[in-house]
Amino acid sequence: MRIFEALLLGMIAILASAPASLAAYDECDVSWLTVSGTGEATADADIVTIVLGVQTRDESAALAVAENGRMMADTIDALKAAGVPEEEIKTSSYSIYPTRDWIDGRQSEKVIFEVNNRVTFTLDLADEMDIGAVLDAAVGAGANTVESIFFGLRDPTPVQEEALEEAVVDAMGKALVITEAAGMALGRILSISEGGASPQPMAESRIYFAADAGAATPIVPGDVKVTAMVTITYEIMSGVVIPPDQAE
Repeated sequence: MRIFEALLLGMIAILASAPASLAAYDECDVSWLTVSGTGEATADADIVTIVLGVQTRDESAALAVAENGRMMADTIDALKAAGVPEEEIKTSSYSIYPTRDWIDGRQSEKVIFEVNNRVTFTLDLADEMDIGAVLDAAVGAGANTVESIFFGLRDPTPVQEEALEEAVVDAMGKALVITEAAGMALGRILSISEGGASPQPMAESRIYFAADAGAATPIVPGDVKVTAMVTITYEIMSGVVIPPDQAE
């Protein structure tokens, strides 16, 4: 923050003196400089979103659907018993499609219907719920696929703003280095834009699968990293500089 404030104050001083500086140039050429800056900020994850499901296969589509429905109902009951709020559990996808197995390099003539049913739920890490125990309960009840475990932030705005500030500092620093090295004068800021899509939290987590069937599955949340990029276009000036006390 101190670096950002110092650079910002410096830029304000440059902008305030811009008219005088322009008058001090004799037949100067005005050009533009565009620089990009990147910034990162991290925070402890406060939510986790899990996608898990049930997959069943049978020669009969009806039997595959029925078995899948029973297993998913048991899975949802187990999730609720483990402490997952019912309103947080939502169906995220459901599909039925025919498949054929490959045997000795050849596709079987037998058609197998595969049914996939996935649910998504989000937990607040402040509740200190044992995520591994929740997964174990779901798997024990019938869930046989875990699509993803994503750690994030309930409100990413403060971290996004911090990353954006870092990106601005980075861009302003580059502009100052470039113009000073080129012997040019940095003028007004003509435009500032945020590059690309809005920053999205990216989390790293560790999952340790149990060594035996009776052991719990430990899951260790990681930090959430947010990245941001900004592009700034400056007016820059080159030419012979006339001292202000000699300018007409």
